[in-house]
Amino acid sequence: MTIVTDDRGNLLGAVQGHSLTQRDGDIEAGVNFAAGHQLHYVDVDDDMATVTDAGTFQQRLIQHLPKP
Repeated sequence: MTIVTDDRGNLLGAVQGHSLTQRDGDIEAGVNFAAGHQLHYVDVDDDMATVTDAGTFQQRLIQHLPKP
């Protein structure tokens, strides 16, 4: 998973996988983030895809971020 933080280390979001682009035939899409945002490429537990509670999901993501 790719976790995105701002320049102060606050969690902004996450993208499943480590690739931020996808190609399907002649169409290619990508995800970009503003300058100063940091990307953290981490391995998470397989069950992260089944977490439905936003607060639980956020807390589990934060556990994977480097400590300041």
